[in-house]
Amino acid sequence: MLIISLSLSMIFVYVAIVVVKLIILFDYMGCWNCLFRSYMIIALTVNVLMVPLLIVGFIFIYSNLSGEIRIVIYATVLFLATWLQMMLTILFAQQYQIVGDVLRIWMNHKSLEFYERRCQCCGVLGPDDYKLGDLNIPKSCYKNGSEMEEDLYRSGCSTHSIKPSSPIIQVISFVIQSYALRYSSLSC
Repeated sequence: MLIISLSLSMIFVYVAIVVVKLIILFDYMGCWNCLFRSYMIIALTVNVLMVPLLIVGFIFIYSNLSGEIRIVIYATVLFLATWLQMMLTILFAQQYQIVGDVLRIWMNHKSLEFYERRCQCCGVLGPDDYKLGDLNIPKSCYKNGSEMEEDLYRSGCSTHSIKPSSPIIQVISFVIQSYALRYSSLSC
């Protein structure tokens, strides 16, 4: 009876983890146009690698191995997944310095609209960048696009940083995996 209950709880934990991983994966898929791609590529790679890892662990639960070996494999897989998830959570808690992206975009004569709207800034060092380049100051440099002088953002975008959106899904996944790891170590 204990083995059946343990197996059902393992199944529940694995299903919960895989569902959370798929949610995270689909969340990052919409971010290919994000300018902080290096963060997104790392997150996408780790989450893509974790799903097969969890599936392999799930297969071992129902293999013909003895109960102790299955628990050890299960705990090892969950430990690796939890460790990777913790690293992702730490990564996404950091602010992303946008100076490199802003300079690259400006040098390629592309629009800084994404940053100007999100960070409420204008140009690389300020609105004078547009004036020096004989360019019109874009609407994204003004509060609500008003094009009124008093609504002009005065700071440049290179002095700002972006904190990625709340890593709540990452934290939930980490908590589920930590619970599963603790539960499996208690049952050994």
